[in-house]
Amino acid sequence: MANITLKDVPDDLHHRLRAAAVGTGRSLNKMILALLETAVGPHKSDRLVLLDRIRTRRSKLPYLVDDASLKEAIEEGRA
Repeated sequence: MANITLKDVPDDLHHRLRAAAVGTGRSLNKMILALLETAVGPHKSDRLVLLDRIRTRRSKLPYLVDDASLKEAIEEGRA
């Protein structure tokens, strides 16, 4: 595995990274790796392919959740 050295990290950024790491139970190194993976992770799906996947999954749902049914569920305490 390769190593990377970060230089001139602003104190405020370092403190925020450290706090985020502590908050998630990670080391600072693991936190930075997770953030980098999120930022430059796998290529994003083609929008049309993603839209087709969404439509396919949605068509298999037994019902459609819309604003009215969601409001009704909230009012009935089912949300």
